[in-house]
Amino acid sequence: MKLNNTILGFFEGIFIDDEINEIEVKGLMRWIEVYPEFCELSNFDSLYQILTKAISDQTFLENNHSEVNQILKTFKRSKYFTTGTADIQRLHGVLSGLLCDGNITAGEVLALQQWLDAHKHLKEENLYEEIYSLLSTVRALNRVDPAVIEALIANISKYVDRDNYCLPKVSLTSSPEQRNPNFYHGDFDIVGTLFCLTGASNRYTKAEWKENIEAKGGLFTDSLTKKVDYLVICNKGNPSWAHMSYGRKFEQALKWQNDGDDIRILTEDDFVKVLEG
Repeated sequence: MKLNNTILGFFEGIFIDDEINEIEVKGLMRWIEVYPEFCELSNFDSLYQILTKAISDQTFLENNHSEVNQILKTFKRSKYFTTGTADIQRLHGVLSGLLCDGNITAGEVLALQQWLDAHKHLKEENLYEEIYSLLSTVRALNRVDPAVIEALIANISKYVDRDNYCLPKVSLTSSPEQRNPNFYHGDFDIVGTLFCLTGASNRYTKAEWKENIEAKGGLFTDSLTKKVDYLVICNKGNPSWAHMSYGRKFEQALKWQNDGDDIRILTEDDFVKVLEG
């Protein structure tokens, strides 16, 4: 269900300014290839015909602007965008759709601000707060500074693969070019330190993680509390991560961090470098 909501949001993000370009068309086709659930959406057939025409004829979008816009508006009015969806998951998809073509325009930023204003019930969600705070000058001045666009692109890029039409990152890596600033990458000790893990791993079962941590003098818990020193995000590919988060434990730890608590968040790769080093 989370993934379906994100898919809907992706469409909404692409169409948020009632325009579509060649790169966005290719992005939509790529998402359809990866997530065939798209085909079950209302009005999909008419939309798909538009997309296939645009792929085969680069002048189609320009020459049929009004027809394309009409299809987009019909699709956006679908009941799927207003009922049966989780708004925060839709936001994850909206952000992917905005950056799908590699750029974000001032018009898209203003449309995003309108979307956020219409969904203020999400203000307790970390991602909403992240994005909402980035647009503070937009709300105050009713214009979009280039620095806001740069910050928005950097924020969204933490969660999506910009080289593949902003499909969600479904596994974690610690390579310098992929580092997410929400994660801690510094030194730490295993001995006497309390660790909690979330997500699935290709390396060990949860019981094996516990055994390895305790063998090195560390402490393991399956429950996230403020006593935990490090929350480790396991990096096995997981479709549920398509909603731009690494789970409720991650979101809770991030909230505690923002409140000034000491808990840090590690990727599995960074954790293993110390655990097995």
